Amino acid sequence: MGTIKLKAGLFFVVLVFFNINCNAQVLSTRETKVIMVVSEKSDEISHLELFNTFQKMNSPEVLEKYPNSQFYIGLLEGSYELNKNNIIPIKGSTIIMYTDRQYLSGDILFPSDKFSAGDQIDLGSIKAKVVSKKKGELILKTQ
Repeated sequence: MGTIKLKAGLFFVVLVFFNINCNAQVLSTRETKVIMVVSEKSDEISHLELFNTFQKMNSPEVLEKYPNSQFYIGLLEGSYELNKNNIIPIKGSTIIMYTDRQYLSGDILFPSDKFSAGDQIDLGSIKAKVVSKKKGELILKTQ
């Protein structure tokens, strides 16, 4: 009887460990369309999500899930970790933010003019460096 409890306990521990480690996936891509969630108050990028996820939700759902936020379309090139729908780019990935392409209509442009090449920018839990800035684009490299 004791060995059965021990085996059941070990199985449970392995199952919990497997479940915790399987929540996130590391993926590589040539190019993935993303949405950058930006705080309206601070103009800081809180995180990135898959574009497809946003397409599946209607406008009220998006605005309820992310109150006081703006949404900008971008591209991610390189590797990233996917935890539920949250994207965490891996070091060395490139992100192109289209500062003039806001998702869910809006004519508010991301204030990219306050950034210069070499500047550090927070992307939620990671940092990126501004590689270049063109009209309507901000190109970032994760660090």
